[in-house]
Amino acid sequence: MKRLVSGFIAVLIAALAMPVAAQQLTFHYGFIGQRDDQELYVVENGAAVASGAKLKLNFEYPTGSWFYVCYLSSTDDYALLYASATGTDANDKTTFDTLGWLALDQNVGTETFTLITSEARLESFEVLLDNYAKASGKSRKRFAKRIARALQDLPGQLAGPTGVQLAQRLDKPVMGGVTFRGVTSEDLSPHSLSHKASGDRIAQAVFTIDHQ
Repeated sequence: MKRLVSGFIAVLIAALAMPVAAQQLTFHYGFIGQRDDQELYVVENGAAVASGAKLKLNFEYPTGSWFYVCYLSSTDDYALLYASATGTDANDKTTFDTLGWLALDQNVGTETFTLITSEARLESFEVLLDNYAKASGKSRKRFAKRIARALQDLPGQLAGPTGVQLAQRLDKPVMGGVTFRGVTSEDLSPHSLSHKASGDRIAQAVFTIDHQ
């Protein structure tokens, strides 16, 4: 009996000592453009887009994870466009949300969007961006450098053993949202998603627009 108990305790200790498996996170996203004739099109990463163009960013991430959209404008200004654990449409597995239709201003240059999903809330990152928004002058520039470093370091600091995979273009866009989940279509929708990104505990994608 003692041997049986000792063996059980040894197995229990070994199980507790094993590393916890990293949570694989995958999110989908898509930039959809709208021409003057109302025709929709997929905006590709690095695409040249003219001032005044209408764009819409859609994203769908695992329900219960935290999702962020950090924006760096063509004038080198940061903004946290989205930070939430709940979206407009959610079920047990995924949450769909969107920034809605946006129009590019007259400031040409590179527009950079960094999309992040994390199993844990990135509170320090949120505080950093909040402090940046309140700062001015040299202080604001120092916070900007810290934000840039944080965006570079987050995957390495938080990712599991397999790290963060590069974002991939889907063969065909899919439609996000509870109503359209898992449905593919030859026709684009305002809810369309065209890319996906994956990682252990955290996933990240960087999307740029050549604003002309």
